[in-house]
This record gives sequence, C-alpha cells and structure tokens, in this order.
Amino acid sequence: MHKSIIQLLLKYDILKVIPMQESFFQVSTLTKKVRLSPELIQLNYEKLSPIVNPAILSYKEENVIYLWFLKKQQLNEKILIPESFLIYKALRNKQDGIFIFKTVPKQIYVIKEKRLQAAFVSYDAVDSMNISIIKDEYSLTNVVMLDEKEHDKALQSELQRLTLQELLAFMQFKMDKENLKKFFVQKLTYPLVSLLFIYMFMSYTQGYFMQKKADILTQEYQTLKTKNSDVKNAIRKHNQEVDKLEQFVKTEFVPVEPFKVTYDLYKIIKSEDKATVSFFAVTNGIVKIKIKTNDNAIKYLKRFNAIAYLKDVVIENTFKQRDGYKIHTYTMKIKATHE
Repeated sequence: MHKSIIQLLLKYDILKVIPMQESFFQVSTLTKKVRLSPELIQLNYEKLSPIVNPAILSYKEENVIYLWFLKKQQLNEKILIPESFLIYKALRNKQDGIFIFKTVPKQIYVIKEKRLQAAFVSYDAVDSMNISIIKDEYSLTNVVMLDEKEHDKALQSELQRLTLQELLAFMQFKMDKENLKKFFVQKLTYPLVSLLFIYMFMSYTQGYFMQKKADILTQEYQTLKTKNSDVKNAIRKHNQEVDKLEQFVKTEFVPVEPFKVTYDLYKIIKSEDKATVSFFAVTNGIVKIKIKTNDNAIKYLKRFNAIAYLKDVVIENTFKQRDGYKIHTYTMKIKATHE
C-alpha cells in the first residue's frame, strides 16, 4: 500500500489503531473453506467474548480466523486496525516463541508455526512462573524480551506496510462509490483534498482488483493449460490402449465363418480318396480334424497348408485301428483377417 495513502488515512482520522488493552483477542480454526460475512461471524463467535454484545473485528488467514472483541461504542465508520495484528505481522517471520514487550502495560504475544496463538496484556510483573505456564500451555521454549522502542518501531513499520486487502478486511463502512464519496467529503476538511483522496483511493482500489483479477485469470489459464495437456496425454494413452486391444482382438479372437471353414476342410478329401472325416471341431480359432484313411498323413498335411487362412498345421498323432485304417489327427489355427 502506498505510504501517501496510509498517511492521509491517519491524518484525517479515517484509519485508527485499536490499542491492545482495549480489545480481547481470540483465534479459531476453520474446519472447512467458507465465506464469513460480518453477520455470520457475530452469530458464531460472539459467545467467545467476555464483553457483552461486543463488536467484532476479524481477519481470515488460510484456515484460521483471528478475532478481536471490543465494546460497540468503539466501532464507528473508520478503518480499525488492532495493534496486536500489526505487531503479529512484524513477528510472524521470526522463530516460534513467546514475545514479551516491556511496554505499559506489558504486551505478550505467542506465535507458533507462523500463527498468532495468543495476545494479551499484563499489568503485573511477568515472572518466571507465569512464563513457565505459557511455555507448557503452547509447548514452546523460546522466550524473547523486547523493549518499548522495538515495539513502536515494529508498529509504525507494519502500519506503513498495510495492504489494500488488510484495509478492506478492517473497514467498517460499505465499499461502494457513493458511500465512499459521501464518507470522505464528510471527513475531510478541504474539498480539493477530499476529491484528490477519493480519486487516489478509488484508482488504487480499481488497480488492485484489476491486478488481482489478472492474477486469477493467469492462474486459471495455467491450470486449464495443464489440464488440457493432461487431457491430450490421456487421449493419446487411451488411443494406444485401444490400438493394443484391437491388435489383441484381431490376433486372439479371430472371427470364424463356420460354414466356409467346414466346406473348405471337407473339400480336402477328394472323391477319388479312400478317406472320411471322423471328427471335426473349431474352438477359439483352432481347428481339430480327424481323417480315417489308409493314405499317408503327409498327403493331407500338404492340402491343409494350401488353404490361405490356415496356419501352424501339425499332425498331432496317427492311430492305426484293428480294421487296418489309420486315424490321422490334425490341428491348425485360423489366421487373423489382417494377416
């Protein structure tokens, strides 16, 4: 956020920092991704407040919502930023621990896994016993003592770093053009300054949301591009699988035309041959045929091999009967149509 806008917000009392001792802090974990309106926050979290009928400031961070309860008369048409929120921002990138500022009253912050777990003030001396209790409660060992100057420096630094998203989260008036114009004209002393400020704020807001929209669209485009690539790969893989399946079907599940096969195989035995077919069967593209004859088995083997759609013709066995006739058993495969 531009420092000039922050300075104007502070100068004209539009932005106000709520002192830590004037609010009560709580943190809650969200079990699912939901959009929380101010009314829904009031309904769900008011019971956590020690203040009767409180006003609630909130800030959502991933699956965590930070809550600050304060008296309703403190709530007005301003941007109200909790002091503990600003200090938390300054501390969250440091190591986990208990941070104690030697301010009046003393301020104590508990940060774990870059999340604010607790924030409270103490008007009494913070002794080793109190620190030990906090350590045990939050399973922390690191304790950092900081002076008032470090507190003020962190507060001012984070105040200047406030983002538009953070300002909007703590804004107590409706964010529309007419309300903004009316609000700023009432709040600002000089019309020229008010118009300039409105222009700056609205321009910055518009630019911010346009950039956010551009970022979202870019991300969606990249996601769709990735998904499109995944779809192409899936289609290519699918086609490969289909080709393999078709090849398998052509090879292993040969379409058999029973009448043609029967006719051609029976033609193996010519009228002048002293032979008969004693057994014939076609199963899954494999033909088995037995011929009763006195002829040599090779004679019929050659005839089978002459049929174009047969392959792997073999003489399985030859059995001589008591009447002197031989039974030649042949097996063969029917070729796939593409072979």
